[in-house]
Amino acid sequence: MNIKNSTNSLTNEDINNNNNNNNTNNNQSNSNNNTNNINSSSSQVQPLQSAIRQSQSHIPKQTSFHDFNHCHNPYNEINPFADTSNNPNNGASGSGNPMSKSGGLSKSRSGSQHEIELGSSSSNLKKSKSMESVEYITEPQIPLYYSMVKEKERQREVKLRNKIKNKLKKNKSKTTTTTTTTDVGASPSTIEPIDGNDKEPMSAIDLAQDNEKKTHHKHKDLATQTTEELTHDHVLPLEELIIKLKTNININDPRHSAGLSREFASERLEIDGKNALTPSKPVPKWVKYLKEFLGLFPIMLEVGGILSIIAFGIDTETGKDNLYLGIILWIVVFLTCTFSYIQNSKSSGVMEGFKKLAPSSTKVLRDDNLIEIDSEDLVVGDVVIVRAGDKVPADLRVVASHHFKVDNSSLTGETEPQTRSPSCTDENPLETQNLTFYGTLACQGDCVGVVIATGDRTVIGKIAKLASNSKPHSTPMKEEIEKFIKIISIVAFSLGAIFLAIGFGRSVEWILVIIYTIGIVVSQVPEALLPTLTVTLNLTAKRMAKKNVLVKNLLTVETLGSTTTIASDKTGTLTQNIMTVVHLWYDGTIYSCNSLTASNFFNAQSPTFKKLYQIAALCNRTVFDKSENQDDIPIQLRKCIGDASESALLKFCHQVENVEDYRDRFPKYFEIPFNSVNKWQMSVHTIGDDGEFFMVMKGAPERIIKMCNRILIEGEEQELDEKHLQNFQSSYEHLAGKGERALGLAYLPLDPQQYPSNYIFDMEEKNFPTKDLVFVGLTALMDPPRPGVPEAIKTCKEAGIRVMMITGDHPLTATAIAKQVGIIETDETLNDIAAREGVEDLFSLDFTRGTSIVIPGSMLDDLTREQWDKILSLKQVVFARTSPEQKLQITAAMQKRGDIVAVTGDGVNDSPALKKADLGCAMGITGSDVAKEAASIVLLDDNFASIILGVEEGRMIFDKLKKSICYTLSSNIPEAIPFFCFFVLQMPVALSGILILCIDLGTDLIPVISYAYEDSETNLMKRKPRNVKKDKLVSLRLAIFSYLWLGCWQCAAGFLNYFLTFKDYGYSASDLYNVSADYFKDGAEIYGGHDAAKQVQILNEAQTAYFVAIVISRLGAALSCKTRIVSIFQQGFRNMVFNFGVCSMLAIALFIVHVPGVRTFFGCTIISYKYWLIPIPFAVFLVASNELRLWLIRKYPKSKFANLCAW
Repeated sequence: MNIKNSTNSLTNEDINNNNNNNNTNNNQSNSNNNTNNINSSSSQVQPLQSAIRQSQSHIPKQTSFHDFNHCHNPYNEINPFADTSNNPNNGASGSGNPMSKSGGLSKSRSGSQHEIELGSSSSNLKKSKSMESVEYITEPQIPLYYSMVKEKERQREVKLRNKIKNKLKKNKSKTTTTTTTTDVGASPSTIEPIDGNDKEPMSAIDLAQDNEKKTHHKHKDLATQTTEELTHDHVLPLEELIIKLKTNININDPRHSAGLSREFASERLEIDGKNALTPSKPVPKWVKYLKEFLGLFPIMLEVGGILSIIAFGIDTETGKDNLYLGIILWIVVFLTCTFSYIQNSKSSGVMEGFKKLAPSSTKVLRDDNLIEIDSEDLVVGDVVIVRAGDKVPADLRVVASHHFKVDNSSLTGETEPQTRSPSCTDENPLETQNLTFYGTLACQGDCVGVVIATGDRTVIGKIAKLASNSKPHSTPMKEEIEKFIKIISIVAFSLGAIFLAIGFGRSVEWILVIIYTIGIVVSQVPEALLPTLTVTLNLTAKRMAKKNVLVKNLLTVETLGSTTTIASDKTGTLTQNIMTVVHLWYDGTIYSCNSLTASNFFNAQSPTFKKLYQIAALCNRTVFDKSENQDDIPIQLRKCIGDASESALLKFCHQVENVEDYRDRFPKYFEIPFNSVNKWQMSVHTIGDDGEFFMVMKGAPERIIKMCNRILIEGEEQELDEKHLQNFQSSYEHLAGKGERALGLAYLPLDPQQYPSNYIFDMEEKNFPTKDLVFVGLTALMDPPRPGVPEAIKTCKEAGIRVMMITGDHPLTATAIAKQVGIIETDETLNDIAAREGVEDLFSLDFTRGTSIVIPGSMLDDLTREQWDKILSLKQVVFARTSPEQKLQITAAMQKRGDIVAVTGDGVNDSPALKKADLGCAMGITGSDVAKEAASIVLLDDNFASIILGVEEGRMIFDKLKKSICYTLSSNIPEAIPFFCFFVLQMPVALSGILILCIDLGTDLIPVISYAYEDSETNLMKRKPRNVKKDKLVSLRLAIFSYLWLGCWQCAAGFLNYFLTFKDYGYSASDLYNVSADYFKDGAEIYGGHDAAKQVQILNEAQTAYFVAIVISRLGAALSCKTRIVSIFQQGFRNMVFNFGVCSMLAIALFIVHVPGVRTFFGCTIISYKYWLIPIPFAVFLVASNELRLWLIRKYPKSKFANLCAW
């Protein structure tokens, strides 16, 4: 099928140039007649065939773009076809003028140097043909890595075309009935018949209307199409896509397309909506604040406060202590909830991060004019122009390109810029070359594309939806705390119900029953634990911030300590996301460029290296960005304008010698930039301003070596014989197998007799040598691992944490990096075993034969549950070529197996998995805003090794909270038993409610908080991650140790003081039985020779003695909870907050007992010094017995005693 070409201002050479770039899959293009032969698959489209045979019409002659623009376009100053040689992006990247031929450099002998467009009127060179006219150098027939990969890609492309063709054949009739109409507002395309008959061709509008009449099929509007339907547009023939999108594209010359009409674009904008992502509905701040009060822990304290106030309301005299307790409980809730709200006030804001990916404006063809509009006003069917440096404004189908490359690293994880062309190379939209995606960066060349998806229907829109719909996984710490609160609540209310029943059964005064029952319930509430938890988490977050780890959600801190699997992205996380020269090959030897670790570091004084340096520095268009001063920035981190690979060479060369000064010594005279056809770059220089010419060249090694007949060895030229070729091949394969990208370097001194100083190099005539060059060596580039990452991964493994890689990059690259950083430690993976033995089905292998595996994303959708279990049971796993949905799928699969998963990443494609994981960890410097918002913590220095610090802090938090809870719960028994004795034995109550408050929020507060400052125990990072199903925050063993051991001994000390105090006044223990109803209260009769006032005074003294005994014995409890495994003497007393807390316990007790007015308020009296000394042996006994327990646990860690007594 032929499309008639319209008259335009571009030359035939321009059209040929564009056709050669855009129709590489169609070798039948006829440049002499200015026609394109469309792929044979398009001939299978039934609607086109049936319509074409009915009528003919001709495209009206198209006005010259230049003339039309100046006559009708108010935006005529915006011209994508103008010379852009001064554009730093284009100049550096090698794209040159996006709508013209490749540029070159000409140098006058006066020393001035100008970059010019070949064939332009200002050039003194002859009018050149397209760059594709340069002799094509065929690849060598040797089994090199690069050649094999390219051959596989070519075979895959052929299979894909045949598959599409077969689908079209099978669905002829179906295609006829579903062909969409072309909008009247768009300029019509005219299609000529395929079979060469003389029937008049039918316009696209008539064609669509005729089909609609025949099928009576109502067109489904584009706005209602799903993203899945739109992403199939890359496999459709261009003619069918034009009709489907109701647009007008000049297939012969897309750069001169009419595009949509402005009226129709406005209508479509109203239907489809803005080209922007729909923001999530924000939660009001006051709602977020109120939610802080609805947590189980705050609710428990709130209920306790309400009950206390109710008790006061029942009897204002007897229950006045409860008023103070209720007020203080509500103050605690208010302060802790306010503090927690401030810490967690940062909203999710994932959609805001996606918005920053959108470009502000874009160039679009409408009504045959090139205009610039806001990117949000783009609609499906718009024809847009994208240049180097632009962000892609929507999902585009590429219809024309000129050396166009995009940076997909934030989307797919691929470090290298990806080539984009009109050819459909894969059914997977993320893999094909003819799609480019919303928010990605164009880093080289230019393209013309048609919008196939906007806003929420783009690939980024799908990821945004995934990230927004992915509910954060509940953290293990949150689940533990909720479970603990439920247990405490059940215990408290059960005790209250029991004592209430006993009280009424024993005929105790009902007011006292109600008041003391509420007191029992409130006494079981760990009032100090909520502020302790908040302070502990906040202190840990501050410590981690000093180590460049920002914690966004306090409860997620402990999750890192519980993590069993870290699923890490590769690009920007394990690696630097900076292409770097890592190896050199010259003089037959591979040299390292890492001076710190390599024994075979390159010798900068070698004559061969000097020549290699000259080629790398001169055959290079990249320059340092001068828009800001970078003198104080390390060379490797400086910004460059140009290609990533050339930037790596520039930085490497600059570390050896100042490249700018070096280039000044060898001025550039002529240049051919790198292109995907030749796969090499060449430039001609002079030695000084008037020296002789010499040529330098770099490119694909197999191309460069084919153009050489000599090789430079030890500074001397030798014949490139079979020995040197074999050495080259083995070295090349070795570097490629390590995932490194190799570039071949060659040079050639030019004979001054043949190339005099006034010689003009001409690309059209190819009057420069492309053979008999001198091969110098190879430079191997890769995105290297971050410093400290291998050590961090080793530490993770020692701590029992599995580290796996999930990346969108190629499996070979992923495997190479995984081996370098230590994720894969075996020489041979299960994939290698299967390949060696010729096993096609990887899962038919016995997985016990290996411990490492690499799974490509293409396999994930078909995996069964058993196959998932096989993969995730291995310790060394790499997932490559994964999509964002698949990263989410992998995370969910690991969580189903019970793993606590921490996901690290920096790109847009990582955000759904970051939010779904138990802990999302984003990179702070290179990470996208989307990833940072979706994550729970952010590594501010992008250092993966900081995760180790987080793991240690997380494990310390769990230990600290267990210690705090154990110590806090140990006061419940001595606080509850006095009420039990009051109800059951009707003894005078040994501890008042106000003194319970003094213990919980007075003497205990600082010691409980001080555990947050405790250092980690020596063996903390040698432990395996805790089993969240077995190792609970509050376990049965902890409850037994706290309640039955520590609590009972404290209670014994308290009652010893209590009974001794009564004995001093002549009351034995038996005298106190069954007396509380009648004695030891106001208005009581004389009992034991003492009136009511004296009885109340004696009771206050006994309560004071009980209170003092509890405080002193709790000193021993605090020391007993200081460590879980090591001795307190081994741990030391460096925690000054703990030391101060212990001292404050005595100070507060002395203050309450001895300060006048204060003791009256709390119902205390001054007691004899012996009551301060009697509890000391109890405290010493608790410490000594605990040291014995810890010694036995360390001595016999696997014994039954250790299993029963280690909490």
